[in-house]
Amino acid sequence: MKSFLKKYLSFIYTNKETAQNADSLNTSSGSKDSDEINNNIVEEVNQPFVFQSAVQEEEGYEAFARYLSLRIICKADLDSFSEEAFYVRETLDDTKTILVLDYPSSIEHVLRTNAAAWEKSEDELFERALKNIQETYHRVVVPYEGHPQAGMLTLTGNDAFKTSAILYLEEYPALQGTHGALVALPDKDTFICKTIEDDISLEVGMQFLVHFTDETYHNSESRISRQIYWYLNGEFIVIPYSIGLERMNYVLPFDLEDRLF
Repeated sequence: MKSFLKKYLSFIYTNKETAQNADSLNTSSGSKDSDEINNNIVEEVNQPFVFQSAVQEEEGYEAFARYLSLRIICKADLDSFSEEAFYVRETLDDTKTILVLDYPSSIEHVLRTNAAAWEKSEDELFERALKNIQETYHRVVVPYEGHPQAGMLTLTGNDAFKTSAILYLEEYPALQGTHGALVALPDKDTFICKTIEDDISLEVGMQFLVHFTDETYHNSESRISRQIYWYLNGEFIVIPYSIGLERMNYVLPFDLEDRLF
């Protein structure tokens, strides 16, 4: 969890120099000078990070608005932190959607204390962030490489925001079959989808996705969710599944059963 804190919550260290100082203190002999530096570090950690715009001439909300974005993260990632400190929503079961600043060389979580001066509502911030994603990342539906026989689809891009496409999936008609689609995002690098045209396409999709999603999730260092979702008309419903020694099982939502059988 310390690595998560260092990686994503940049308000702990305001710059690389401070971080290096802090690391060097871990091996210091405890001298007077080291104690003074330690005290300075403690004071620095106790103070909230103040955002510095990448465009130095600008100040206020507009200096940051262009960088606002949304990431889908594992629900457990925030277990050790107070959600009230961030802008967080639960758009998809078992995940969190968090407001971030997508800088060219880093990604930083937006703290409510820092954004208070912007005088923008949470809805306004999320709307602007979603607009930025749609305008910045132009994706195309393509076959999922390596598994052509299963008919899996994904979206182009190797960035950290590919999975955020679930927030506007209706913009990709090719990912929506007659009866919706199966969707999985086991980690931040994987967005995979199977359109549902009939009971056969459903069975093919589940046979592949159950093992693929579970394995990818457990082997990844950047997990999001091991759930498989049924997507239709803007709504996501979890399809529970289990993997036994000899077979796997899953339970379809009643509405999906009614459509297929």
